[in-house]
Amino acid sequence: MLAEKVHQKTMLARAERPASRRLPLPVRDFALYVSGPLAVIAVWEWVGRRHLLAHGLFPPFSAVMVAWFNWVFGVGGRHTIYSGTWLGHALASTERIVLGFLVGTLIAAVVGVLVGWSDPVSKMVDPSINVIRPISVTAWIPLALIIFGIGNRPAIFLTSLATFFPVYVNTVAGVRFAEGKLTRAAKMLGASDAQLLLRVILPAALPSILTGVRVAAAIAWTTVIVAEILGAKSGLGYVLIDAYNLFQFPYVIAAMFSVGLLGFITDRLLLVFIDRQLRWVGKGAGR
Repeated sequence: MLAEKVHQKTMLARAERPASRRLPLPVRDFALYVSGPLAVIAVWEWVGRRHLLAHGLFPPFSAVMVAWFNWVFGVGGRHTIYSGTWLGHALASTERIVLGFLVGTLIAAVVGVLVGWSDPVSKMVDPSINVIRPISVTAWIPLALIIFGIGNRPAIFLTSLATFFPVYVNTVAGVRFAEGKLTRAAKMLGASDAQLLLRVILPAALPSILTGVRVAAAIAWTTVIVAEILGAKSGLGYVLIDAYNLFQFPYVIAAMFSVGLLGFITDRLLLVFIDRQLRWVGKGAGR
């Protein structure tokens, strides 16, 4: 009983606390969002300045930010071969991402729908794809360089390949899941095969397909960086490995940060698109 009375008094005191003494909810949420990153940055800065990692080669956060601003805007820090070149490299990587992503996604969606819809096509195609699927994209790099040489084409090919599999798997799963009561009901109402596919199966499978698209976008950024490291003369991956070879380690981490930032922006844009396409599913359907 005593504990219960104490608890009631505590709750009453909290309820009577002046509103001015409470932080607004958006402020509290913002504080929670930034507290973790700020703690990581503080530890990172301390470790870098104390030369506790990699015999002093690991740069502090402040040095990385100076290098990043110099790379992006051409100001701050000493002038290097990278000063003011960020936009060109970012656009080169983005171009490869967009082309590879679109090619891989379109092929995967078409093949996935056919495999999920048709049992004969599934028997002919699905086993072969599932044999290739476990092969790491990096294992394809030597073959891609032999066939396509140095430049954009191997990066676009590898990005398309990496994008294909998550979209394909999710498309097949979505189409197969959609078949059942919905298709039987549509057939009973006299729907043709074309109407069944376009008006029943595809809309029902769309949430699964778009989930695969979102996963593929993140994989595409990872893949294009690997491809640029090994077979390109421009792009964020090229700068990353070039800075490493020149012992410009702040630029190495600046390139990593750039990939993360652009990947995050890509994901946010996809979420906006997915939420608009899936309004009928509910708010936050893409999350």
